[in-house]
Amino acid sequence: MKRFVFLGLMIILGGLISSFRVTQGIDEAGRALVKAYKVGAKEKAPYLYHKSKGYREISAILASEADDVGSRVFAIRTMNSASKAITAAFVGTEELSPVEDLPEEVKKEGLSFQVVDLKELKSRIDFLRNNRGMFCAPKELGRAEAFYDGLVFEMKKEQPNTALVLRFYNEVSTESKIAESKLRVAMDNEFECYTGEKKVAKKPPPEPEPAVTEEEKEEPVEEQEVRVDLEEKEKQPQLIEEPLKITARIHFDFDRYNIKREYIPILNEVVKTLKENEFVKVRIEGFTDIIGPKEYNVKLAQRRANTVKNYLVKHGIPEDKIEIVGFGKERFIASNEESIGRLTNRRVEFIVIKFREE
Repeated sequence: MKRFVFLGLMIILGGLISSFRVTQGIDEAGRALVKAYKVGAKEKAPYLYHKSKGYREISAILASEADDVGSRVFAIRTMNSASKAITAAFVGTEELSPVEDLPEEVKKEGLSFQVVDLKELKSRIDFLRNNRGMFCAPKELGRAEAFYDGLVFEMKKEQPNTALVLRFYNEVSTESKIAESKLRVAMDNEFECYTGEKKVAKKPPPEPEPAVTEEEKEEPVEEQEVRVDLEEKEKQPQLIEEPLKITARIHFDFDRYNIKREYIPILNEVVKTLKENEFVKVRIEGFTDIIGPKEYNVKLAQRRANTVKNYLVKHGIPEDKIEIVGFGKERFIASNEESIGRLTNRRVEFIVIKFREE
C-alpha cells in the first residue's frame, strides 16, 4: 500500500515539475510578445506580431495536452517571430517568414484525417503570400501560418492527436479564407495594399512663404541644420538595449552528456531561430544535480553545454554566435531529494544574450 502511495506522489510531483517547466516557457514567450507590443509592432509589423501571438497560443494548447517538447518548440517560435516583429517595427518594413513543408502522406493505424486537405490549405496560403496578402490581411495571414505550422507539427508525430489536428485545421481554414476574401476585394479595387502604389492627390496651390524675421536672418545656417538634425534624431525610435530572453531547456540522464532523442525538435528550433536572426546570439548554460564532487560536476556541466554547442555548429550555426558555460551543482530549479527533481536539475539552457541591430 505504501508503495502505491509513494508512486502516486511521484507521479503528482513529476506532473507539477513538468507543468512548472512548460508554464515558464509560455511566460517567457509572453514577455517576448509584450516587448514587441511596447515598440509598436502590433501596428508597424502586424503580420509578424499576430503570427507570434498564434505561436504562443499553440504553445499553451500543447502544454494543456502535456506536450512539453511541443510547447517549448512553439515558445521558441514565439520569441523568434516576436524578435523579427521588433526589428521590423524599427526598420519600417516586414518580410514574410518561412512556413513548414508539407509532411508526407499521413497513414496512422486507427487514425483518419480524410477531412484534412493540407494541399488545399498550403495552396491558399501560397496564394496569399505571393499576392501581398501580408499587407492586405496581415492579422489573418499571420495567424493562418502559425496554426498551419502547428498542424504540420502535430501531423508529423508518430501518434497525432486527432482533436488537435482538427482544431488547428479549422483555425487555418477560417483565417486563410477571411484573408483570401480581403485580398480579392483589394485586387478587384486596386487598393494600395495590393498595388503597392499610393494614389497621389492633387496638390493644393502653394501657400505664400512666411516672412522671415530679423532674428532668423541673423541665425547661422549651420546652427539651423544642426537643430533640425537633433529634432529628427529625437523623433526616430531607438532600438531597445534590453535583450530578449527565453529558455529552451533540455535534460540529461545521470552522469551523461549525450543528447536524448526526444529533445532534438527543440535543438532544431534553436538552430532555425539562430539562422533566421542575424543579431541573435546564445549562451548555453550547463548544470548538474547535487550528486558528486563539485569539480567533477563543473566539468560534466561543461561537457553537456559543449555537446549541445557541437550539435548547433554541425547544423550550420557559426561558433562565434555561441557561448558556453558550465555551472555544475548550483542554480537548482527543483529539489534534489527525489529522482525527478534531480533529473530536472540535470539540464542545459539556452539564453538569448543579444537582440538588437548594430
